[in-house]
Amino acid sequence: MKKTFPVIVSILALAGSAHSAIVFDYQANPRATTSFYQPETTGASLTSQTFTEVSNQKTGSNYVNSFLSPNINVGNGNVWSVSLSFSVTEDVSIDSIALNLFTFNGNGNVQQGDRQGAYTFNLKLENDVLASCSNSNLVYLGTKDGTASGSQQASVGTLGQLGGSSGIHEEGTLNQAVTLSAGNTYTLELSLNRGQETQGYFVGLGAIELNTIPEPATASLSILGMAALMMRRRRR
Repeated sequence: MKKTFPVIVSILALAGSAHSAIVFDYQANPRATTSFYQPETTGASLTSQTFTEVSNQKTGSNYVNSFLSPNINVGNGNVWSVSLSFSVTEDVSIDSIALNLFTFNGNGNVQQGDRQGAYTFNLKLENDVLASCSNSNLVYLGTKDGTASGSQQASVGTLGQLGGSSGIHEEGTLNQAVTLSAGNTYTLELSLNRGQETQGYFVGLGAIELNTIPEPATASLSILGMAALMMRRRRR
């Protein structure tokens, strides 16, 4: 029984930190197009998608075609925004977000040098802002080589690596946790700008994730079940 206790403690810790997510994934079906990608959605039903200060998408390489890549030079002081309206099929609580952001140059290749940036995020019900977060000190990692192979597609796992992708995987905590109710239509707004950057660059979107908080009753049942299984195996 003594050996079982540390394992149960580990299970409790893992269960307490586990998050699932509502995901708006722009990399699910990468394709070359002048139209904007419609994200593949997990955990919600997408109602609409709108853009501000954007009219077309950057094309010219498999790299920029593998994520939402507005043809907007953010580094020159331009700002672009996306709004997604969606509904959930069951009540769920949200406490943080994750963003996959990729940078590229005017030729449609990965960005060679590091760049600074900023974003603001709002989660709304009609005109009411339910929660928000922002970061004015993003650092997009460059690849230091500025090239992209003919078949290269953006990947979070290779950010800042030679021959890899440029950008950042950003995680932000909302100013307050919010419970989304089934039957309501919510809107998330993401706006991207250059922050303190003075050099030109472009930035696109790979995914938006809304991290959910496990329901206490569900989490407790899972923990008890796993602990009971460990104890049963220990007795054998």
